Amino acid sequence: MIVSFHPRIRADVNFQLTSRDPLHEGHRCAIARAKAVIVTQHVGAQQYAACKALCRNVFPDYTYRFGFEGKYGNTRLFARFDAPHPHSVCYSSVEEFKTRHFKDNTALMPFPFVLKGDLGGGGWAVFLVRNQQELDNALSTLGDYRLHPTRRFIVQAFVPHGGQDLRVVVIGDTEKAYWRCQPDPKEFRNNVGRGARIRHQGDRDLMAKGIACVRRFCKKTGINLAAFDVLFDRSVLRPEPLLSEINFLFGRKGLGGSGGFHALLKTAVDRWLRGVAGCGDPPCWPRPKK
Repeated sequence: MIVSFHPRIRADVNFQLTSRDPLHEGHRCAIARAKAVIVTQHVGAQQYAACKALCRNVFPDYTYRFGFEGKYGNTRLFARFDAPHPHSVCYSSVEEFKTRHFKDNTALMPFPFVLKGDLGGGGWAVFLVRNQQELDNALSTLGDYRLHPTRRFIVQAFVPHGGQDLRVVVIGDTEKAYWRCQPDPKEFRNNVGRGARIRHQGDRDLMAKGIACVRRFCKKTGINLAAFDVLFDRSVLRPEPLLSEINFLFGRKGLGGSGGFHALLKTAVDRWLRGVAGCGDPPCWPRPKK
């Protein structure tokens, strides 16, 4: 028996929950009897933990999503698995930053660097900091830290990426990669929402390096549904990939929109059910009427 919490994946038993809804006894009984469970990208941490406790086969694999949320958590996860990433320093609060960053008048990371608020997407709360004034402005823009003294953030070495980065989307055992190119020389963020353009053609060697880097990381962590942002230092002759961020919720424009994404997802779930759950003919497509 297959249980699905995903509205686009039809299975033997189908449920719908918001991320805040608790699992009731009917959910738990069905999950405990299931060979496999499919959840949505919006699954809550407690919901996912309950599913994993009752069934060993859950898609997607979010073992290293919860507990490593946000840019702060991403950085810790990259370090834990010794993955190549820009030099980064994590701070749990502004007070810690003030105490540690300029200790003995020596910055842990000299200007320029990138200050990234822990949460938010689309380049929100991401600032290129080249001097003290820009640092003060960035901290001020993030919010009133007197009211939020424990808000986390990271300071990351600026990588001269030449106005483009590589987005590698992992869907099951498949990777889809494309470049995000920023035509505005005054904008260092390569988010589509900031004006970056999607380009599926580009440096094939760097693209292959980026995909291989993400694949190695996913093999170690089990991550099988996420979008990775990969940077290359264009100031060197042969740049190597650097993992910048993990996005478990991500835009679908570069995948052909929601239709393209869901087609890829259904194919990935089919393969996963055959390989991991040991199911012959996975019921993840709507069944024909008799």
